[in-house]
Amino acid sequence: MCAERHSLAESALEDAAYLSRSANRVRLLRTLADGPASRRTLMEETGVSRTTLGRILNELAERGWAERRPDGRYVATATGDHVRRAFLPAVEGLETIRTLDGAVAWLPASVHEVGLAAFRDAVVHRPAPNEPLSFARELVDRVGSVSRFRTLTYLAPPTDAFAETMHERIRDGGLETEFVFAGGLVEHLVEDPERSRRWHDSVEAGAVVYRYDGHVPCNLFLFDRQVLIPNTDPEKGKTGTFVESTHPDVGAWAAGLFERHRAAAERVDATTFA
Repeated sequence: MCAERHSLAESALEDAAYLSRSANRVRLLRTLADGPASRRTLMEETGVSRTTLGRILNELAERGWAERRPDGRYVATATGDHVRRAFLPAVEGLETIRTLDGAVAWLPASVHEVGLAAFRDAVVHRPAPNEPLSFARELVDRVGSVSRFRTLTYLAPPTDAFAETMHERIRDGGLETEFVFAGGLVEHLVEDPERSRRWHDSVEAGAVVYRYDGHVPCNLFLFDRQVLIPNTDPEKGKTGTFVESTHPDVGAWAAGLFERHRAAAERVDATTFA
């Protein structure tokens, strides 16, 4: 049984190696899985030369991953489509790791619920050497223009400019907000008279604040459909660097992470900041 399992693993690795050795093979299999196509169409859509196209089509047919239809067009078989579905997420995940570079180090483990591939189009913002507060400026810009802001964090507002803009928009009724504060942040804010006054007024104006007593896996900022995840651990990269994504799957994952912690938190009222 062990020998059989080992043999199957070797065969699977050989199939993966066959595809990974040529981007043309991956392009063709992906295109064939989209539906029947003639050789001319395949050449136009993939950029593969006529000679290479013919060779790869024969190889895919020998593996049972593609077939030639009676009308002369080619299409992926059901097996070929399953191979494509199994292989491409791994490639896209590795591509994302390269795109995010060191940023993957501070993404929480639960991102696997959505898959790294959803972060393929994410942007990593890195502060310039002489601009350590660039993340704070990004927060100010966003909170001044969105209609909804939610955060799961143990960080106090990084600058007075951000705090003032946020609290002003809350009091004016132009910003819907929910805050899940961890790590003793509520108590920290209460200790500062100016901050405590701002939060008291904001909660009275409609801001919703929760106290979470456990550990949070990351600092998470949700501005409408924008998701921001900053790095706060110098051992995992430069602090002030943050990942930004507008992918709907990332947004759904982030909202779910926020909501799970909110459900386990205690809502506080304005008197907490009195």
